[in-house]
Amino acid sequence: MKYIPKLLNNIALDSGNKITQSIPLGHLGNFDSMFTPQRFVEQIVAFEYLFDKLEHKKAQNLQFPLKKELEYMFNEYPQLLSQTNLSAEKVSNQIKEIRRTIAHGYAYYYDFKNDRSSKYLMILLDKLIRCMSLKLIGFSNDDISNFMPFYP
Repeated sequence: MKYIPKLLNNIALDSGNKITQSIPLGHLGNFDSMFTPQRFVEQIVAFEYLFDKLEHKKAQNLQFPLKKELEYMFNEYPQLLSQTNLSAEKVSNQIKEIRRTIAHGYAYYYDFKNDRSSKYLMILLDKLIRCMSLKLIGFSNDDISNFMPFYP
């Protein structure tokens, strides 16, 4: 019940004549569209949007590239990596490398869809985006950790 006022307040803000805040809470689709290079790029765009809203100064700093942004946010929500032996640095580097391979045209749909590591990283990125979205709405980190299921 304690989450309802914040959610209703956010819905009220977004449902006026003009949308005042837009929060990407994830991608809706079916299983075939869930693990594609295009969706991965959409996740990165959503992450960068949210990071800019939450940490504007860091997002504008050229010395703070995507890898450092990802690492910073995974360290903000350590519960996401608590069930795995991967560190925030390693996960961030893997996500950055996948983005690089997609940007250079080396990632193919059929390879991407069958890569278990990429799928796992996309699921982690989805969870991170949800946490960041909830933070942007106004939830505290304690509320988010109680609200979100943090299993891999």
